[in-house]
Amino acid sequence: MKRLILSSLIILTSCSTEKNELPVETEPNNKIKTSSLSYDNNKLPTLSLLSKSILIIENESTSNEERQQQVNKIATLSNNSDALFYLAALYEEGKLVPLSEAKARKLYKQAAAMDHPLARYYYALMLIDGRGGNILHDKAESYLLMNHSKGHVPSSYSLGYLYFIQKKHQDVIKTLEKNSDQHNEYSAYLLAISYLELNIKTTEAINLLHSSAEKDHQFSHLILGDIYRKGLYKTPINTKKSYSHLQAAAKQDNPKALYELAMLGIENLGLINNDVDIAITQLKSADKNGYPEASFELAKIYDQGDLIKQDFTQAIYWYKKSASHGNNRAMYNLASIYINGDGVDSSIETAEYWLQQSASKGNKRAIDILSKE
Repeated sequence: MKRLILSSLIILTSCSTEKNELPVETEPNNKIKTSSLSYDNNKLPTLSLLSKSILIIENESTSNEERQQQVNKIATLSNNSDALFYLAALYEEGKLVPLSEAKARKLYKQAAAMDHPLARYYYALMLIDGRGGNILHDKAESYLLMNHSKGHVPSSYSLGYLYFIQKKHQDVIKTLEKNSDQHNEYSAYLLAISYLELNIKTTEAINLLHSSAEKDHQFSHLILGDIYRKGLYKTPINTKKSYSHLQAAAKQDNPKALYELAMLGIENLGLINNDVDIAITQLKSADKNGYPEASFELAKIYDQGDLIKQDFTQAIYWYKKSASHGNNRAMYNLASIYINGDGVDSSIETAEYWLQQSASKGNKRAIDILSKE
C-alpha cells in the first residue's frame, strides 16, 4: 500500500513537540531541508537533546559513525514517543540508517502505545501490508479507527482502503462519505468503486471517477474506459471517450489498460487509423508489463492473418509464451499447428504433447479428442 504523507525524516510534524524546540523548514517532499540546518555550536544548548540529535543526523556533513552515535542517543529516550517515532521512520526508510522494517514496526508500536497518533497511523500501515511482521488487519483497523474518530484524514483513507481490500464496501462508504469534502483522487476512487459494486449512487460514482481521472488517477481512467466501452450503468457507449481514458491509463504502463486499449483499437480500427501495428505494440507492452492475456491475442493475430500478414513463426512464439501462463487454448492451438504442419514440420509427437498439456489444464476439446484415441 502506498504511503500517504510519510517523510521518514519528519521532525515531529503533528506530534507532541518539545518545549523550546525550533521549527524546521521542510521541502515539498517533506524531507528536511538541509540548507536550513546550519547551526552554531554555541546555540545548541537551547535545543532539546532529541532536537540536537535530529539536526546532527540530518546534516549531510555528518559522518556515518557520528550519525550512529546520535541514533544510539535517541534510542536511550525510551519514554519519549517522538523519539521512538523518529527512530521508527529512520529504520523504515533505510537511507540514513540500515533498513529494518522489523525495528521500525516495533518502534512504531511502542510509540503508538504512548498515544502517538502518527505512530498509530504508520504502525497500522505496516500491519496492513505485513511489513516487518505478519499481516494483521484486525489490529490495523483498531488503530486506524482511533485516529479516524479524531479526524485524522489519512487514517480515514487508509481505513477505507482496508475495508476496500476486504470487499467491505458498505464500510468503505460509511468511512469515506464522512470526509467527502476532503477527498483526494485515491479516496474518491475507493468510494466510487464501492458505490458501483453495490449498484447505488452510480451517477455520483461516475462523477467521482471523473474527478479522480482529472488528477491523472490511472485506475479511474481504466474504469471509465470500461464504462464507456460497454455502456455500463446506463451510460451511452462512446468508443472515443473509452479510448481516450484507456490511453491516459496506458501512459503509466498499466498493463490492463494497454491490453484493453489494443483490443478496442482492433475492434474499431478507425480509432487507430487502421494501423494494426499500434495495437500490436500495445499488446507487446501489456505482455512486457505482466498481462498474460496479451500473448494469446498476439498469437491469434499472427496465426489468423486477418489483420496482418500470416506469420506462423511469430504465432508459435506467442502461443508458447501464452502456454507458459497456463492458457489451455494456446496449448490446443499449438497442437493444431503441429498436427497440420503450419509453418513447421508436421509432428504427431509434438502435437500430442500439446494436446495432453491442454487437456491437463481443462480444455474440453482436447479432453474429448484424447478420450477417443
